[in-house]
Amino acid sequence: MPGPAPIYVNARFLGEPVTGLQRWGREVLRALDGMMEDGAIDRARWKFVLLMPRAPAPDAPVFRHHEVRSGGLLRSHLWEQFELPLRARGGPLLNFKNTAPIFRRRQLVVIHDLQVFARPGTHSAFFNRIYRFLLPRGARRAEALCAVSRSTAAEIEKYFSIPRARIAVTGGGHEHVLRTPADAALLDRHSLPRGRYLLAVSSLNPNKNFGAILRALRLAELDVPLVIAGDANPRVFAAAGAELPDGAIQVGRVNDGELRALYENALGFVFPSFYEGWGLPPGEAMALGCPVLVSITTSLPEVCGEAALYCDPADDASIARALTKLVQDEPERRRLAALGPAQAAQHTWRGAAERLWAAAQPLLQPR
Repeated sequence: MPGPAPIYVNARFLGEPVTGLQRWGREVLRALDGMMEDGAIDRARWKFVLLMPRAPAPDAPVFRHHEVRSGGLLRSHLWEQFELPLRARGGPLLNFKNTAPIFRRRQLVVIHDLQVFARPGTHSAFFNRIYRFLLPRGARRAEALCAVSRSTAAEIEKYFSIPRARIAVTGGGHEHVLRTPADAALLDRHSLPRGRYLLAVSSLNPNKNFGAILRALRLAELDVPLVIAGDANPRVFAAAGAELPDGAIQVGRVNDGELRALYENALGFVFPSFYEGWGLPPGEAMALGCPVLVSITTSLPEVCGEAALYCDPADDASIARALTKLVQDEPERRRLAALGPAQAAQHTWRGAAERLWAAAQPLLQPR
C-alpha cells in the first residue's frame, strides 16, 4: 500500500532570523502540524516535506508530523529558482514568503506585501530589482495565489493585473505571544520605567516611520520615553531614514519572553507605519492588553478594528494628537486594553492555516 503523498514546502525561512514573514511561516507550519495531529488533514494521505538549502535555525520549531530535508549547493533566491524545483518534483509546492520558482505552475504562493512597488524607496536597490522581477512572475504563473490581507489582495490586483477572484485571503495570527512567559530582566538592564514608556517594535525600516513618533512627542510636549525593539538589515532596507531616531532607547533584537515583557509593561504601543501587508506587532500588543496606536493605512484597520487609536502617518500633528490621547487619557487606555485581546483573537494561526489549506486543494488533485 503506498504511503502518504508529499506536499512540498519552500521552507528556507526556517533558517533565517525571525521577522514578520518568518514568524508567519513558522506559525502556519505549526498550525498545519496541529491539523495533522487532530485529523483535519489526513496523515494517511498527505505529508508535508519542508525543503531548505541549509539546516533550520537553532530556535526553529520542532514539528511532530512534518519531514525536514535540507541541503543544496546554492543559497537564497538561487537555490529557490534552480534547486528547489528539482527537489519538489512530483508533488505540489507551497511558498509562504512572497517569492517562488518562476517557471513552476503546480504551486501556491503567499504574498505578504508589495512594498517594492508601492514604496520602492523603503528597500535597497538590489532588493528592489530582485523582488520586482520575481514577484509578478511567480504570482501570475502559480495555480493558487494567497494574500495575507484584503489590502494586499487589492495591491496584487493593482500591480499585477491578477483578478481579485483568483486571490484567497489567509489572514494571520497573534496568539504565539501567549506561548512564552514574560522575561522582565530586559526592563531592568535598560532601566525602563514600568508602565511609563511607549513601545515600537520592528526592524529599523524607514517605512515604520519611527522618527515621526519622536517629532510628534516633541510637538505635543509629551515627556515619555520611546523604546524600540528590533534591528536593521542594510541588505534589505534602504539606509536613508533607517537610523535610530535621536532620543529613542533601542534595546535591539529580543527573544519572545523579553518581547512579551515589553508589551505588558508599556504605557502603549505606537506603530505609525506607512505600509503594512498584515501588521503583526499591533496584533501581538492587543493580544497582551497593551493599548495600541496605529496608522489608518493599508491592512492595519483590518487587524485592529475598533481596538486601536488611528493616525495619519504622513502628518506629525495627527500622530501628536493621537499620542496625547494615548498618554493622557487613562480611561481610553483602559478601554483599548479591554478591547485588544478580543480583537486579536479574531485572527488566529489555525484560521490562517485552514484558509491556506482550502486554497491549496486544486493543487492536490490527481495529475
